[in-house]
Amino acid sequence: MSTAPIYARGVVTVIINGDPVELRCTPRAAAAISKATGGIQNALNSLISIDYAVLLVTFSAASGKTGEAAEQALFDYGITPMARVLYQFTLMLLNGGRTEEERRADAEAAAQGNGEAPATTAREAAAS
Repeated sequence: MSTAPIYARGVVTVIINGDPVELRCTPRAAAAISKATGGIQNALNSLISIDYAVLLVTFSAASGKTGEAAEQALFDYGITPMARVLYQFTLMLLNGGRTEEERRADAEAAAQGNGEAPATTAREAAAS
């Protein structure tokens, strides 16, 4: 039985057979997934269609597990639930290791911290 994954900046933690497994968003993982699938968009499409080979490549790139250990962990978690987790993981890769909510919050904080908050009127914009 799988539990809900935990999403944090740069990592997704899943519990497999009682042990935490960290799926790390790294440039190396992104490159490996992209190379194996002919592009990250192809990986996303293949994860939606639950292409086992792509699931395994993505899981291996994310977790560092390889061979039989990766296959067994993927099977034990559940192929369909892992497909959903890996889809979200891949979206995080595309956002620099952040969930969509974290990416939006970072953009808002950057805009406020740099004084780039949008002016409410054209007159305020001209006055600055």
